[in-house]
Amino acid sequence: MAEELEPDEVIALVFEECIYDDIRPKAFHKILYFVDKELEREHLSADLPIFWYMYGAVVATSDTAATFDNADDGTTVECSITASDIDASENVIRRGRRAVNRALDRYYDGGIEGLTDEMYDGAPYEVQRHYRRLDEQLEAAADKGQMTLDGGKNEKRTRETLYNFIEAFPEDEFPEFSDDLSIWYRLMSADLDSEDYDPDRAQDLAEDFWRLFCLELACRENNGLSREDIARELKGVSNVENAKQRIRGEFLKKERKKARENAQDDETALKAAEALVIPHLDFTVARNV
Repeated sequence: MAEELEPDEVIALVFEECIYDDIRPKAFHKILYFVDKELEREHLSADLPIFWYMYGAVVATSDTAATFDNADDGTTVECSITASDIDASENVIRRGRRAVNRALDRYYDGGIEGLTDEMYDGAPYEVQRHYRRLDEQLEAAADKGQMTLDGGKNEKRTRETLYNFIEAFPEDEFPEFSDDLSIWYRLMSADLDSEDYDPDRAQDLAEDFWRLFCLELACRENNGLSREDIARELKGVSNVENAKQRIRGEFLKKERKKARENAQDDETALKAAEALVIPHLDFTVARNV
């Protein structure tokens, strides 16, 4: 049976061993994800409250010694206890430090991006890796400095990644998202096909669907957290199911709006066709009189 460290004790070791004065929230979550993996190698258990959300693994902090301080130069993480407060044997603490330092070495070598790349290699679903590529492509397309030489917005590559995302989506495990997936795909496709295609708008749309899915993903892929625990950790979410329904309602509104626009376009096209055909009919009738 694995020996144990409390989550607070692990966090305290991270802060004591880290060579940087400040740890930013993004780095904090990713470092602890890898600390959890390294603790297993040391045959230690910590039950870190980790769950998967929109952009990787997140550590639930409500019941830990970690707090977030909004400093002038950005948010940093602080810990209210120190390594001297750890109630464990010297052997356990030594192995805990080894695990923490191996995870920190990953951070020093590859930075946040390196940790993120490695984290996504271990993500529970392939669709998470496709979403990351989709998000990166949309962000690059929205950046005028990164557009292709001909001024394009990489619609073709984005469409290919969107198709891969749809193909990889785990509908068997999440059948309740089939309708949402279809509606979102139609909206994304219509946006990509439009003459005024806007990558910023498409990125917002992609993020909305991803948030909808990840609300459920967070509840299923975590270390023993309840739906109430997840809601407590997420900004602006008091109830997971209510948050999902709000997003679904927004998708339905957008689909109805798109349907009305298509109907108007069809009517305009019909009138335009009639405008071309009727004079020809009048001319033919006049010749036959």
